[in-house]
Amino acid sequence: MLIKKIDSKKVSNSDKCTVWEYDTNTPNFNVATSFIDGRFPDEKRVVNLELEEIYYVQSGSAIIHSEKGEFKIEAGDVYLFDKGEKFWLDANKLSLVVVCSPAFDPAQYKIVD
Repeated sequence: MLIKKIDSKKVSNSDKCTVWEYDTNTPNFNVATSFIDGRFPDEKRVVNLELEEIYYVQSGSAIIHSEKGEFKIEAGDVYLFDKGEKFWLDANKLSLVVVCSPAFDPAQYKIVD
């Protein structure tokens, strides 16, 4: 299956975070690319309640502020977020490939304290 960028769905989560979602047509996983420059989310933390998420860094860098610690990520790095892991990012022109399993569902994605 080939999915062209022109067929992706652009979503702006904030003025600092833009995501391009690629419809894989399966409930098992999905793929997106993301560009983040600044703090995300703008305040508090985010959590995926029902899925695991992998970040592959294409370019830029960020500090992941997680309940598991602080982690610097940069080009070539991979970070796996466990289901239920609360975090926020301080990003510097961060370009990512994001893989979620099962497929991302916005209803399970929450901003929390």
